[in-house]
Amino acid sequence: MSDIKRQHPLMIIMEAVRSFVYMLPPVFLFLLSISEDIELSAVLSYIWILVIPAVAFFALSTLRWYLYTYSYEEGYLHIKRGLVFKKERSLKKERVQTVNIRTGLLQRLLDVATVRIETAGGGMESEVILKAVKMEEAQRIRSYLESGPKSKSYTTDEESTKTTSGTGSEHDTEYGITASYVLPMREIFLAGATSGRFMLLFSFIAAAFSQFYPYIPEYITDLLIEQLIPESSTDILLVVIILLSLLILSWLVSVLAYMVKYANFTIHRQHEYLKISWGLIEQKEFTLKINRIQALSIQEGLFRQPFGLCAINSEVAGGGLRDQEYVTIICPLLHKRELATFLEQILPEYKIPASMTSVPRRARKRYLFRTVGIAIIIILPLQLLPYGWMALFLLLPAFILGLSRYRAGATSIDDKQLTFRFRNINRYIVLMMKNHIQSLESGSNPFQRRSDLSNISTSVLSSPSGKTFHVDNVDDREAKKIWKWFSGN
Repeated sequence: MSDIKRQHPLMIIMEAVRSFVYMLPPVFLFLLSISEDIELSAVLSYIWILVIPAVAFFALSTLRWYLYTYSYEEGYLHIKRGLVFKKERSLKKERVQTVNIRTGLLQRLLDVATVRIETAGGGMESEVILKAVKMEEAQRIRSYLESGPKSKSYTTDEESTKTTSGTGSEHDTEYGITASYVLPMREIFLAGATSGRFMLLFSFIAAAFSQFYPYIPEYITDLLIEQLIPESSTDILLVVIILLSLLILSWLVSVLAYMVKYANFTIHRQHEYLKISWGLIEQKEFTLKINRIQALSIQEGLFRQPFGLCAINSEVAGGGLRDQEYVTIICPLLHKRELATFLEQILPEYKIPASMTSVPRRARKRYLFRTVGIAIIIILPLQLLPYGWMALFLLLPAFILGLSRYRAGATSIDDKQLTFRFRNINRYIVLMMKNHIQSLESGSNPFQRRSDLSNISTSVLSSPSGKTFHVDNVDDREAKKIWKWFSGN
């Protein structure tokens, strides 16, 4: 067995600060509730009492750090922790699915990282979390847990230093990088500009502005109104200018946040592994076994489809709920013309079909009925309200959505892969290997049977629960063809 190891002392500060922050909201609410009965000076005189729990949290965190130890022994990672209730865990490295490494700004300054270890059948949380270890140690842990069966014991610090001081890490040396893709900053900016996330941010900024607007000095608002709005204009122009300003601000902030989050996005294919890293302030890095990928989802957003852009995500078996972001993103932005080449280099197991079988023409009325019918149900009650007639404008986007869903619906099968294409709001192309499909279902209602149509759906393993994909109103002959392909009869 290797020497017993402990995490970096930064864990003490991280745990103490987190515990102290959790204590602040109830203390703040308590002080707020008694503020009317006690003068502010009296309250401030008791603030020093916060020092007592702060010291207690620091002492407790120190004790936790000292009692949390780990070691390695021929294919196992041993964890010991606990003060009152002691726990010991032995993790077999064959069960390890991914080892994720994350570094925040403060951690990078101190050259430490957080290591999250996911295993087969992982639950809501990561199986093991080492909150603060030296970066060199984090790389050694990952290399050990993801190494082949020949690596029976953990390398010493000296041996690992020799390995990592060369052209690549131990992990890279053992598996070898067969293909790489680096997302340029220009593409990351384009991804942020077309992500559509600014609409959610806009609602938050607009809500915040409505709360702070009464506190803006009148001379500032009067000056802005005089400079921007002619005297002959109505108040509607002021509202339009405010909304446009907030919308532009939301877009700029969302683009900047996206660029900071996905800066330096890099993906490496290393035989049976994918190694993906990104981030400017908080750097994230994880490795993903190819056999964990149950399906690839190519998403074309509303703002991206006109420019021929898409994003690639994956459905992955196993892992904790909080770590799904680490194991779902394959590429945040890609030109569709580069999609086939990207898959050929990074994920040659999956292929974009040369042609797909679209849903038949007789299915169009069913797609239109579903979207336009729902719009009519919403519009009719609104006619009783003032300006309810404006809801009639919903009919056109509902018609366009139904027509787009009809044109998107398609399926394709080959020897090993089933491909679905469909649209909710965004358009999706889903690639599924036959041996990863858990179940396939085909069904129809009486109205569909009159037109020889069927709905077909598939289910694959995905954390934290399964994932289902479906294409509606497929021709019966195509549905039977897919069923025969899946059942093997």
